[in-house]
Amino acid sequence: MTQETMFKELVDKLKLNKRLKDEGKITSVLFPFNRLSKLFPGWTKSSYSIITASSGIGKTKLAKFLSVTSVYEFVKNKPEIESKIFYFALEETSESFWLGIISTLLFEKYQISLSPNQLKSLGEFYLTDDVLQKVENCKDLIEDMQKYIEVVDYIFNPYGIYKYVADYFANPAIGHEEFDVAHAEKVSKRYVYTNPNLWVFVITDHISLLTPEKGESLHEAMGRFSKHFCLKGFTKKYGCVTINIQQQEASKEKAEYYQGISIEEKLEPSLDGLANNKETQRDADLVLGLFAPERYGIKRHRGYDVGKLKNKYRSIKFLKDRNNGLINFYIGTYFNGATNYFEELPPAVDMTEQDYNKYIN
Repeated sequence: MTQETMFKELVDKLKLNKRLKDEGKITSVLFPFNRLSKLFPGWTKSSYSIITASSGIGKTKLAKFLSVTSVYEFVKNKPEIESKIFYFALEETSESFWLGIISTLLFEKYQISLSPNQLKSLGEFYLTDDVLQKVENCKDLIEDMQKYIEVVDYIFNPYGIYKYVADYFANPAIGHEEFDVAHAEKVSKRYVYTNPNLWVFVITDHISLLTPEKGESLHEAMGRFSKHFCLKGFTKKYGCVTINIQQQEASKEKAEYYQGISIEEKLEPSLDGLANNKETQRDADLVLGLFAPERYGIKRHRGYDVGKLKNKYRSIKFLKDRNNGLINFYIGTYFNGATNYFEELPPAVDMTEQDYNKYIN
């Protein structure tokens, strides 16, 4: 490719995005956080992100909220947009996934807060006829979501995940590969979508549960999956929005801590705290860390009264942001763990007693 040709392609891309915006169409999929969206474009094509947190904090719930339910809500009323979401569930079953989505819908539609286990009437909880009717009212919405969201809970090895997605792109109706004619051999130049308004998400939850190939360590399997399949394959070749969930090391929680007094930065998620393979962050454009200060007895965090919000408070931290410069940027959120629901809180300095009571209740 000559310098002149490369520059023309860059300018053509800028012109295309400008035209899309002039026509009221999208160039990125915004997060459902209004204040953040003024600084951050959200999900973009050909991007690779990691969501990380300690065990049991809610990283899977955040991934589902930001990349499944919120993406569906964002694109469903935009008929020009076609979307496909591959969710590789290495930790849960497809049934658990969809029960979690139903919990989210019940909260958003009816303000009913019930966990998947409560929906199944486990323990002493009993599902009322009224709530069961509201679950059945979600039928059409769930069936519509299943047209776009494919949950795969039976593939665990890196190549198996890659092949599953590559087989989708092998369909001529989806697109085709262009080849660089300047080379003597057949060298792939790019993959071209038949519908340029197609958005494909590939989400893997979580990558420490990948099954290594024979003779391979987990560290090697995660590294190969990240660099060769996620970065070079899903992101660069196929133009996907690639999102991996990765735990923080258990030792991260052994930072200096005594009777509720802690060094917060040592407890918050970090790039060097990524479990099993820290090098995956080198491949990613964006790394988001989720933190629950209430777990450590921290009463105030970034100005928010955690003593009041307790486990309903979560902080999202930009650990790495290659494209927008938001490194070490924090967002305070309300979190409803039973329903996979997050909501951007007002700035800490603007939080009133009425605001706190709203979220507490």
